Amino acid sequence: MTKEIRHTSYISRLQTLPKLDSSSKRTLLCSIATDITATFICISKHIENGTLSDEHTASIESVIDIIKGTEVSQRQMLERKVKRYTRLARRLKSEREWMRREFGELVKQADAVNLRWKKRVRALEVLSVDPPIDTPEEEHNRPNMSRPGDYDAVRKDIIAQLKKPDYDDGSAGPVFVRLAWHSAGTYDLETDTGGSNGAGMRYEAEGGDPANAGLQHGRAFLEPVKEKHPWITYADLWTLAGVVAIEALGGPSIVWKPGRTDLVDDSKVPPRGRLPDAAQGAEHLRAVFYRMGFNDQEIVALAGGHTLGRCHIDRSGFQGPWVNNPTRFSNQFFNLLLKLDWKPKTLPNGISQFVYVDPEADEGDEPLMMLPTDIALKTDPAFRVWVEKYAADKDLFFDHFAKAFAKLMELGIKRDEKDRVINADNVKGGYISAPKKSNHPTGPARGAQGGCPVSAAAQGGCPRAKL
Repeated sequence: MTKEIRHTSYISRLQTLPKLDSSSKRTLLCSIATDITATFICISKHIENGTLSDEHTASIESVIDIIKGTEVSQRQMLERKVKRYTRLARRLKSEREWMRREFGELVKQADAVNLRWKKRVRALEVLSVDPPIDTPEEEHNRPNMSRPGDYDAVRKDIIAQLKKPDYDDGSAGPVFVRLAWHSAGTYDLETDTGGSNGAGMRYEAEGGDPANAGLQHGRAFLEPVKEKHPWITYADLWTLAGVVAIEALGGPSIVWKPGRTDLVDDSKVPPRGRLPDAAQGAEHLRAVFYRMGFNDQEIVALAGGHTLGRCHIDRSGFQGPWVNNPTRFSNQFFNLLLKLDWKPKTLPNGISQFVYVDPEADEGDEPLMMLPTDIALKTDPAFRVWVEKYAADKDLFFDHFAKAFAKLMELGIKRDEKDRVINADNVKGGYISAPKKSNHPTGPARGAQGGCPVSAAAQGGCPRAKL
């Protein structure tokens, strides 16, 4: 009877088994197992004595039934959960199919946008650090602006700026070429300073150099392009403008690569005095261009750029065009240099240049001019060899000029095997596009009486006498 009372107490506790946590269940079941073992020992003795009856086994059967009932309830609970999750999965599938029907086209558009942006990023691998990429939403909000890296769009807008009826000979092309040339021509091979990276002319230290007088017009002409393409750096814009202008004015196609960054301050602007002084001779040309890494042939080829544009007495200190059609790229500069009779002439500012007065010219016609450094190309034997070759062979000149100008645009630029710029400023600072500047020309003040400072002219030189 004592055993039956104990089993009855366990039976009541077993009924609470489904409500217990795992640890409590294990403790209770271990206790029950111990008691069941003792009960079976008792049953065995009754069997041996022949006294076993239903009352001896009733408690064991009750425990077994409760345990089975517990298993059934647990299984039923799991089945209910499975059914509930199955219904939820069917509902989610139904909702997903509805969303696919309703928004399928939007999903396709989103996938297309993602693919397009991935292609743009891959296309910009030539940059040391990719230009900032606008999101599709930002692009939508700025419909008049190009995609970052769309240099074809920039080229088209540069071409649109070339025609300037009220400026010089009706074209901004020549001043774009001079801007590109001066932005790169400060390079020093020995110290690895200067060059086309940085766009230092945005600062007075370089932009105010008398050698750069007049280039404020070229920079201002390109501001509408910068406004439409704010992602491009000035360093890239100025060099690209020179390349585009040469080709648009009938010259050769020139290889151009992007990736230049803009300096964040003027601490790395090169010192003044690195650009050629047009009042000097052959040895001065060699000193300046050898410093940049050019040879005699490349010096003469680059001088052929004088087929474009003109000099201004209030800028360089010289006056007049080199050729009759200063907005058409050709080898005419070399032909005229060799064939015409160039006479020295002193300008009102005290600067000397060479002019050709056409006896058949109409009154008021502006005479053609040559600089002292131009005449040096004819009188120096090593230079003259190339002058004669280029005068006789326009294709040869175009080929050599394109290569020399491409080299000029890359002065100071270091690239890896993927053509990405790896200069320290680019790697550490990224592709920094400086904020847009004024659309109006700002630059060096003019000298006395609109030309060269009188004191400098009296000393036989002019700080603006640079190309």
